[in-house]
Amino acid sequence: MQKFRWAWLGLLLCGVAYVLMAGPAMAVKVDFHGDMNHRFLLGTNHNDFFQGEHNGKLDDDDVYDNFGEIKYRFWFEAASDDGDYKGVFATEVGGLHFGADDEMDYSGDEVQMEVRWGYFDFQLPFVDQESRMRMGLQPININPFLWKETVGGVTLNGAAGVFDYQLGWLRGYEANVASEDDEDLLDDQDSFYGRLDYKGMDNFKLGLFALYQMQDTDKTADSDQQDKILGGDLNYGLTPAMYEFKNFGYEDVGADISLATFGLDGSMGFDPFFVNWDAMYQTGSIDRLQYASLDDLNDLRFGDNEFDFNDLDTKDYDVSAYFAHLDLGMNWNKHTFTYTFWYTSGDDDPDDDDLDAFMATDIDRADSIVLMEGGYADDDYFTERHYILDRGFIMNKLGWDYQVNEKLQVGLAGMYMMTSEDVEYKSKLTGENVSEDELGMEVDGYVKYQLFENVELAWNAGYLAAGDAMDYFEREQDGDSDEDIWRSDMRIRYKF
Repeated sequence: MQKFRWAWLGLLLCGVAYVLMAGPAMAVKVDFHGDMNHRFLLGTNHNDFFQGEHNGKLDDDDVYDNFGEIKYRFWFEAASDDGDYKGVFATEVGGLHFGADDEMDYSGDEVQMEVRWGYFDFQLPFVDQESRMRMGLQPININPFLWKETVGGVTLNGAAGVFDYQLGWLRGYEANVASEDDEDLLDDQDSFYGRLDYKGMDNFKLGLFALYQMQDTDKTADSDQQDKILGGDLNYGLTPAMYEFKNFGYEDVGADISLATFGLDGSMGFDPFFVNWDAMYQTGSIDRLQYASLDDLNDLRFGDNEFDFNDLDTKDYDVSAYFAHLDLGMNWNKHTFTYTFWYTSGDDDPDDDDLDAFMATDIDRADSIVLMEGGYADDDYFTERHYILDRGFIMNKLGWDYQVNEKLQVGLAGMYMMTSEDVEYKSKLTGENVSEDELGMEVDGYVKYQLFENVELAWNAGYLAAGDAMDYFEREQDGDSDEDIWRSDMRIRYKF
């Protein structure tokens, strides 16, 4: 396998060399770019919490750790000299810890390179100069609170007067059709979207977008798993901790989904003030999980206890959810002051047929250093989303940024965070039912310094004074929050 990878890489390098040498004759321009990010967790008192996608659990005792890691991205663009077409290919070496076994230990790394992008972008012939088609593995930004990541698909980008437009078909999960008798042709996880942006005024932007997503996949639980599942010993299927559209494509999850999201976003500036906004409404249906060999689990259940599979019944869910975000800010000399609010709806009753929790597709939010991906070593985090479980989120945040000089920038932020619906569970210590919504108050700070033209040195840190809803993530649940959390990170980043 490694020989195959190296052979493939050799062919790629030969191809690049050929393009470089033949460039003038072929009228092709090649650009090479890189992002070499060196990140360090300087310290944290709860490394057990930063395990990714709500997998972290808080011990009663502190769990200290620190590490160093690299995250590199390199990409090249080969474009015609008139810009009518270009090919883009990017690789990534992601989150390799110094000394990690089978990753970056003695004698070097263990082949950890992946493809980040790989797409072809070209001007459509016989139409407006600004209409372009892009196909392949590409970055997508429908809305940063809904879907902003990399995915395979085909998109169309263009302009018409004072409007820009985007259309796209994207596939996140493919159901394999193995024979002519297969009924899986339409089982893939497909998405279709359209976006229209108004650009007719200075300092004013307005965008309208719609996203339709569907899938109809059957999954099978084998007989060896039945006793474990029914006994509550196996975390099987989709739980509240995995509430994101991309997770419905995992091998142990199946559902019939029809989901539509409608939204608007934009910004406005009237010196020295500025406003940013996002608003979305989500509707559709998520029908029961389909386990071919385990009829007792025909259910997509977002229960209060993610390991409780007792007394399951069959339900289909009607989705009705929404999200709203607002930034109000002011620029004054070298200072920027920003108030941020958002409300993500959550599900208030796991036992009814209505699903009221807003669901993102694939995003990376860095608004909080402790709860989200705000730490610079951001491959180690608690959640990438702007909500907790399927209970939504309420954010109130005050931020201050100060550009000290052309090289130095500092900032502070304070935030009060809640879930929009109570986190409800039974205490493991007392056996009592608990219902809490306060996640706590967090204070974050950062310093950034430009060492060289393309090299940045940065440090940040966050401290969460935990609210009682954080007790849900403690191993010894007693209904009260016992563990505050802090972490501190730094990075040295070279971009070219």
